Formats: sequence, structure tokens, C-alpha cells
Amino acid sequence: MRFADAVAETGRIIPEPDLMADSDNLLTSVVSSYANARGFLARASSLFTLVTYKVARGKPEESISDLDKKFGLEASQQQALFALAASKGGPAFIDEKIQDINRMAFHRSAFALNALAQLFFVDLPAQVGVSFIYMKLALVVANALLALYAHISLDWTLDDLIAGPDALPPKRRFFGLAVNPRYNKAVKNRSRPYAREAWKEKSLFRPAYFVNAATIFFGTQFILPLERLIFPFGMLFGKIIGLIATAIAAFDVWRGVKSGDDARVAREREVSVYRDLNI
Repeated sequence: MRFADAVAETGRIIPEPDLMADSDNLLTSVVSSYANARGFLARASSLFTLVTYKVARGKPEESISDLDKKFGLEASQQQALFALAASKGGPAFIDEKIQDINRMAFHRSAFALNALAQLFFVDLPAQVGVSFIYMKLALVVANALLALYAHISLDWTLDDLIAGPDALPPKRRFFGLAVNPRYNKAVKNRSRPYAREAWKEKSLFRPAYFVNAATIFFGTQFILPLERLIFPFGMLFGKIIGLIATAIAAFDVWRGVKSGDDARVAREREVSVYRDLNI
């Protein structure tokens, strides 16, 4: 029915739909939704960058600049690092410590992820008939403590980097007539960080990753009963949770294997230091 016919039939004016206002409202709604989605993605990206950051490797100057952005180094610390980069063997030492920092940051994020996965996606006690609260709490707390330990180790590694390598005393003393016992002692002290790193990777992080992989793979069940959801949302949600848990379990297996390889590299570095002993 046309607008004029409607007026003639009813005897009153029927307002025409305001197409311009509707289009403006639709455009405003679309722009607002886009802005909200963009803001959410930006926050998610910044959070992902924060928990998975890596200090740039390459030229020492670039690494030091990246360290300053992420840790807020003091001017004296930056000067010490630049002086170390200009010294003989300094760039290799800086690159080695940057690798350790990145590895500890990755461990911290990985165990925090496992703590969340154990909290929301794992119900292993229901599978083995153990008290739900205590076993689940133990797994969550253990992963949180490992993430905290990795964070503390990251700070220790940064302190070691700023302190620089310990200078070795001369091999001989009294004009080269006698052996200097302080030299071998200093060499052994230099090897201790590598031994400690190998122990952490092989005896602490590696078993923890494999335990997480096994518990997540065999005990996957969401914290809320999915069968109470309206069909088919319960089934779909269960499939999604299963895929997420499988991906996390595969990630843990990979990190466990990688931790074993990192332990081997640390042992090789320890052996290389002992080659400098004056026997």
C-alpha cells in the first residue's frame, strides 16, 4: 500500500520510516562493534606479547636495547653491558645469557598455561577415584610454583648477565714458578651455573612437562558438567575442550623433549669449562 493510499483510507497521517536514521544507527553500531573487537584484539595481542616475549638476538647493541625496553635497565647497567659487548668474549656471553632469559620466560608462560589447563580442563581424580580437591589443587599449585621459579630464575639470569663473566686469575704465580690454586677454583665456580641449569632442565622441568601431558591427556574434562548444556552445545563444547587439551598435551611433550636437549647443551658447556683446568 502506498503512503498516500494509507492516509486516504485511515484518515490520519502514517509517518514514513526514517531510512536515513536507520542507516546512521546501523553504521554507528557497526563502527562500535569494530572498535570493541579491535580493542579486544589489541589487549589480547599485548597480553600474548607480554607472556611470550623474546629478547632479540643478534648484535649486542640490539639485545641490550631490547633488554632495556622489557626490564627498564638503569643507566649504569646499560653502560656495563655496552662495555661487556665491546670486550673480548663479551658478545658470546651476552648471546648465551639472552638464550637463558628467553628459555626461562618460555618456561614461565608454559607452566602458567598448564596451571590454567589443570584448573579448568582436567578432572583426573574422577578417573582414578582420588579426592578431587586435593589432587587438583596439588597439580595447579605445582605448576604455579614452577612458573614462579622460572620467573625468579629469569631475574637471576639477568643479574648474571649484568654482572658479566668472572675474570679468571692467572694460571701461575711467583713469576710463573708455581701453580696458582685460585685458577682451578675459579674455573669450577664458572661451571656451576651450567650444572645448575642442566639439573633444572633434566630433573625439574622435563618431568613436570611429561606429567602435565599425561594428566591433561587422560583426565580431560571441563570444570563444569557439559551434559547439562542444551544440545548440541554440550557436544560441541566438549569437542572444542578435547582439541584444546590435546594441543596442550602435545605442546608439553614437545617442551619435555626440548628440556632434555637443553640439559644436554648445558652439560656440554659445563664440560667445555672444565677443559680450561690447569692439571
